[in-house]
Amino acid sequence: MAAFGAVLVVLGVGAALRPSGGSAEIALASPEVLAQGEVIYSETCAACHGAEGEGNVGPALNGSMHSWHHVDDQLRSIILDGKPGTPMVGHRGHLTEEEVDAVISYFKAWWTPEQRAMQRTGQHPMP
Repeated sequence: MAAFGAVLVVLGVGAALRPSGGSAEIALASPEVLAQGEVIYSETCAACHGAEGEGNVGPALNGSMHSWHHVDDQLRSIILDGKPGTPMVGHRGHLTEEEVDAVISYFKAWWTPEQRAMQRTGQHPMP
């Protein structure tokens, strides 16, 4: 639960998952959505990506690696359909799109404001 408290400090009380324009971008989430994302992450993602997103079998999702280089549609696709040639399996049929958006909101809260801004635009510095 300590991670959830940090998530709330980072995001505060936010808006709904999707901005009103119907954009595919995930907006800042409410505390309820973040709590849902935390549960889903703990049950579905943490074994491979680490309890705090630090990485394990799967890459880190906490902003220390490249996860923030992927726009939301790419993150959704990876979560729903998996990534061939890697241990990442798809969760289509196991997670709803709303649940996927909740878990993405949860791990995006670990990123810096600068990483979230660059991820939102798809612009990031080359390594």
